[in-house]
Amino acid sequence: MLWKHLAAAGVVAAAILATPTVATATPAGAAVATAVPSVVYDSDMDFDDASTLALLCQEDKQHHIKLRAVTVVNDGFGTRGRSLTHARAILDQCGLSNVPIADGSDTGVNPPPPEAREMIERVLTGALADGSRPVPPATGSAPQLIAAAALSSSTPVTVLATGPLSNVAAALRIAGVAAKISRLYAMGGAFTVPGNLFGSTVGGFDNTQEANMWVDPAAPASVFGVMRRGSVRLVPLDATSHVPITPAYVDRLGGAARTDQARLVHSIVTQPDVASLITLGGLFWWDPLTAVSMLSYVDKTGDDPVTFQPQNISVTPTGASAGRTTVSPAGAPQNVGSTADQAEFEQSFLDQLNGN
Repeated sequence: MLWKHLAAAGVVAAAILATPTVATATPAGAAVATAVPSVVYDSDMDFDDASTLALLCQEDKQHHIKLRAVTVVNDGFGTRGRSLTHARAILDQCGLSNVPIADGSDTGVNPPPPEAREMIERVLTGALADGSRPVPPATGSAPQLIAAAALSSSTPVTVLATGPLSNVAAALRIAGVAAKISRLYAMGGAFTVPGNLFGSTVGGFDNTQEANMWVDPAAPASVFGVMRRGSVRLVPLDATSHVPITPAYVDRLGGAARTDQARLVHSIVTQPDVASLITLGGLFWWDPLTAVSMLSYVDKTGDDPVTFQPQNISVTPTGASAGRTTVSPAGAPQNVGSTADQAEFEQSFLDQLNGN
C-alpha cells in the first residue's frame, strides 16, 4: 500500500529542484519571469525510449522544459538494473546528472519475450558504451519519485509515459498526485489496427493488443479511470503506424545531426539489430512521436503531429486479449490519437534534437 510512502515521497522531494523560470520580453521590452513547464518521464528504456530521453535532454538544455524526474519500469522491455544504468548514462552525457532517477514495478502480469529484452540490451549497450558501468543509486522507488516530483512542483506537471503504466498507476494511488498532473501523454493501445505481432513464442497473446497495455493490463485501466476527464492523450498504434523508421530518414538524421543527442539517436537506430528491422519495415517512432506531441503542448511551439479524438477507453483485463483497448460507453473518457503527420513529426523531431 503506497499511502504509507507519502512521507518518504516528501523526503525524495527535497532532492528535486524547484520549478525554474526564464525571462521573456514583453512588448515594452521589460523582462518577466515565466515558469518552464515541468515534465516527468516514465519508460521501460527500449531503444525508442532511449531516443526519447535524448530528445527530452535536449529540450531541457534549451530551457523549453524542466525534466524533473526520470523513472523506469522493470516489467517492460528493458533489463532490470541495466535500464536504470542506460537512463543515467544518457542524462550524464547531456549534462543533466542532477535529474533524479528511480525504477520500480518489478513484475508484470505478462512478461515480454526474453529475446526481445536481450536485443534491446545489446542495442543500448552498443550505442551508449556503458557495459561496465554499475547500476546507479536510485532516488527512492519510481512511484515515490513520480509523486514527489508532482507534489513538490509549484505548477502542474506533465507526465510522459512510454512503457507499461505500472509506475504511473502506483503513483496515482498516492493522495494529491492526480490533481498535480495537468496531462498524461502515454504511448499504447490499438483500436482500429492490429496489435503488436509477437508470433507463437508468446502465450496468451492474440495480437489484438499493443505490448505496453498487455504487460500490465490493470495499470492502464486504473490510470485512465483516475485521471481527470480528457487529461490523458493516448498515442496508440493507430497513430504510430504513420511514422515508420525509414532508411532515408535515418540517413537524413545522420547527415543533419548537430548535437550529441541527435548523434546518439542516430547511433541507436544504426545498431545492427535495429538497422535490420528497419530494413524489413518493422520499426516505428512509437515513443518519440508521443514525446513530440507532448512537447507541442508544453512549450506551445510547432503543430501537434498527432490528431486526437475524445473516446471512452476500455481495457480488456484478462485472457488472450488482455490489454486490448476498445471504445465503449462504459470506458474512461479520455483522448485517443487517430492518425499522425509523418512529415511534421520528422521535421520537428530533427529540429528539437538539434536544439533548433
